[in-house]
Amino acid sequence: MEVHEEDVRADVLTTRPTTGLAPAPSSPIAIAARAFGDDYPLTVSQRDVRIVSVLVIATLAWYLPWLGAHLTLGLYWVTIPFVIAHVITVVSLVLTMVTSWTRSVPPPRRVPFGAEPTVGVIIPTCGEPPSMILRTVESVLTQDWPHDRLVVVVSDDGHDPALRTALARYPVQYYDPPDRYAPGRDGAAKAGNLNAAVAYLDEHFPGIEFIETRDADDEVGSTSFLRLTVGQLMADTGLAYAQTIKEAQVSAGDPFNNREQMFYRNMMLAKNHAKSVFPCGSGVVWRREALDDIGGFPVWNLVEDLQSGFEAMRRGWRNIYVPIVGAIGQHAPEDVPNVYKQRGTWAVDTVRLMTWADRTGLTLRQRAHFTMTVMYYLTAFSTLTYMACVVVSLLGFSPVEDDSFTALGYILPFALANELFLLVSNHPFNDRRTKQRTPFRDAWRVRVLWTGMAPVYALATAIAIGAGPNRKPIYKVTRKSTDSRWHWRQTAPHIAFLVAVVLGGIVSVGRNTLENPGALTATLYFGLLYSALNAAFITRGWHAVSTDRTPSVERRRAG
Repeated sequence: MEVHEEDVRADVLTTRPTTGLAPAPSSPIAIAARAFGDDYPLTVSQRDVRIVSVLVIATLAWYLPWLGAHLTLGLYWVTIPFVIAHVITVVSLVLTMVTSWTRSVPPPRRVPFGAEPTVGVIIPTCGEPPSMILRTVESVLTQDWPHDRLVVVVSDDGHDPALRTALARYPVQYYDPPDRYAPGRDGAAKAGNLNAAVAYLDEHFPGIEFIETRDADDEVGSTSFLRLTVGQLMADTGLAYAQTIKEAQVSAGDPFNNREQMFYRNMMLAKNHAKSVFPCGSGVVWRREALDDIGGFPVWNLVEDLQSGFEAMRRGWRNIYVPIVGAIGQHAPEDVPNVYKQRGTWAVDTVRLMTWADRTGLTLRQRAHFTMTVMYYLTAFSTLTYMACVVVSLLGFSPVEDDSFTALGYILPFALANELFLLVSNHPFNDRRTKQRTPFRDAWRVRVLWTGMAPVYALATAIAIGAGPNRKPIYKVTRKSTDSRWHWRQTAPHIAFLVAVVLGGIVSVGRNTLENPGALTATLYFGLLYSALNAAFITRGWHAVSTDRTPSVERRRAG
C-alpha cells in the first residue's frame, strides 16, 4: 500500500497534545522549501569557474614576480609578515580553484513504496526550547515514510520532565542518557549523547541498518528526505553516509550568511565529485555498519560531524551529497557573540583535526579538500596582516617599493580577479530564490563576514594548535535565542582598525609620509576596501536590536 504525505500528517496530528506544550509553527523557509520540491538538475556548468580560475592564475603569474622584485628589504618587521600572508593567500586560492575545477551531481535514487527499511532517527537535545524540539519531531513524523519503519529517539541531555511529558503523545522514544561525565558514557558532549542513543537503539531495536542524526532545532525540509538519502545508501553498499543541504530561517538578506550557499550549493558539489563530502551533523543518514567501523561517533574533537566523515574516508568508505534541503534550522545565530561562538567552534574543530589527526588512508583529492578547508581559517592571519599593512603604510612603512603608478597595473588585476572568482563561485546551484538573489550583494556579504570573523578565526587557530592533541577545548551548545542589544565590545577590533586608518591618514598628510604615488594609490585602494568591509561588519553588532528582524521560534509561535 502506498503511503502518502497527507495520510502520515493526519496520523501524526491526531496524536498531538491538545493541552500543555505545543510545537512551534513551521518556519516560512521550511514551508517554501517543501513547496519547491526535490527536483534538481543533473548537470552543473563549470565554464565560468574555469575561465576565471585561468584568469586568476594569469594575474598571479603577472603579479608575483613584480612583487618579489619590489619588496622593501630594509623593513623586515613589515615585509616578512606581508610575504607570509601572501603565501597563505596564494596557497588557499590555488587549492580552492583546483578543488572547484570539477563538480558532479548524483542521479536521484528513491526507495520504492513498500521497500522501506527501518531507520533510526536520533534527535539529541540539551536544553533547547521544547516547542522547537516538538516542531522537529513533527517534521520527522510527517515526512513520506511509514511509521512502522521509523524509530525516533529524542535523547535528552537536558533531562527535561516537561519535554518527556510533551513527547508522551507522539510515537517516539524519550531517552534519558547517562549524565555527561558519567562512568561508561562514551563522550561528554553531543557525540556522547549520540553514542548513548545508538546503544539504546541496539538494545531495544536491534538490526537497524540506517541511522539519521538530526539537530533538535532542525526541521525536515524535503518530505522525501529519507526516500532520497536511504535510496542512495541502498543502491551503493560502499557509501557510509548521505549528506543533504542545510538551510536556516534567517532575517532578510541573511546578514550573517547562515544559509552558507557557497558551501552547500557549490563547494559540496566539488566534494561530491572527489568523494570528500563530510557530514554536517544534521540532515545526514549513516549506514550502521560504517558507524561500527569507525567506532561510533568520535569524541576526540569538539564536535563529531567533521571527524566522523574524516575517519570513514580514512577507512575507504565513500560518501555522497544529495542536493535536496534535508534540514532547516528554526533559529540561526544573528547576534555577534552567538555567531562568534558557533563559527569559532567550527574553526577550532577543523584546525585541530587537520593539525593533529592521522590522515593515513585519505586519497590525494580528499587531502586537498580537507587542506583547503583549514586554509580558509588560516587566511584570517593574512587578512589581519593586510589590514595592519594598510595602517603602517600610511605612516611611511610600506612593504612594497615602487615610485610610480605602474604598481597598480600589477596589484589591481590580481585583486580584481580574486574578487571575480568569489563572485562566480557564489552562484548557488538549484536555488529557488532567483528573483531575490543579487550576485554582487551576496558575494559582498560573504566578504564582510570573512573579514569580520578574522580575529575570531585567528584566535581559534591559535587555541587549536596551542592546546595540542591531548587537551580538548570545552564545547558549549550554540544558543537558540537572539540577544538583542548592541554588542560593541565584540566589534571593538573592527572599530579600532577604522580609527587607526583615520588617524594614520591624518598623520600621513601632516608628515607627508606617502611620497610615492604607487604606495599612495595601492594603500588608498586597500584601505578603502578593508574600511568598508569592517564598517559593514560593525553594523552587524546591532543587527538584532531591531526585534522585528529577529527570526526566533518564540516570536513565530506568538503569532
